[in-house]
Amino acid sequence: MEISVLVINLCRSIKRMAEINRRLSTVELPYTRISAVNGSTLSQGQIDRHYSPTLNSKIYRRPLSLGEIGCYMSHKKCWQHIVDHNLDMCLILEDDAELDARLPDLFPLIERYNQPWDIIKLCDPPKQKKIVDSLSLNSDFKLCQYEKIPSRATGYLMSYGGAVKLLKARDHFGRPLDDDLQFYWEYQGDVMGIEPSPIWNSESSLKSDIDAEDNRKNTKTRTASLKGPVLRLSYELNLLRHNLNRKGLAEKRKKVCQDVE
Repeated sequence: MEISVLVINLCRSIKRMAEINRRLSTVELPYTRISAVNGSTLSQGQIDRHYSPTLNSKIYRRPLSLGEIGCYMSHKKCWQHIVDHNLDMCLILEDDAELDARLPDLFPLIERYNQPWDIIKLCDPPKQKKIVDSLSLNSDFKLCQYEKIPSRATGYLMSYGGAVKLLKARDHFGRPLDDDLQFYWEYQGDVMGIEPSPIWNSESSLKSDIDAEDNRKNTKTRTASLKGPVLRLSYELNLLRHNLNRKGLAEKRKKVCQDVE
């Protein structure tokens, strides 16, 4: 199976591009570079086309920084690329991704899975998430359904259908990308992950170049500390309600996928 790979990289991040090029060459994966959006250079009109302060005030604890806006817009460029080029399955990488040598082995296994999905998270989460269901793909990897979707977006697979859903649901956004993808019920997404994670963040890049010039402290407001617990409670209640439906779907999925194991 031929997999399409998109790499998000800022024009000024030449060293990062060289590093991810070397890593992808090692695992023999050709790729297309997607020029990342530099939030600090955006006009107000460009920001308003994608980011909604009104929505943000309703669903997030603080305004987004320019770096966070640029990061989200960069990933939206990838989703649009998937739709424009009619790609069935695409690997989206940020340029600080470290890659397991076995990563290419995953793609034919996921093709054999042969069930609808939208996003498969591949990056090691900062905190291990509880797995509520899993399906062995081979002796090394398993496809997992998490109680809470991991937040990192350093590397993930996206289907054509997933890109269509997210572009439609997130014409305007109000949360950082990492957080927003966790609200799968808002975009009707079927989101899973791979364990053990075949992608992780490079130790040399603890901070994304896309928002390296940002100071997120400047986006905090006095009400942020009050909004945070309320929004967290709302998230947990919605998660509990929607996960009940996901468990039923997971059981159905497992029954029709016994031939994968």
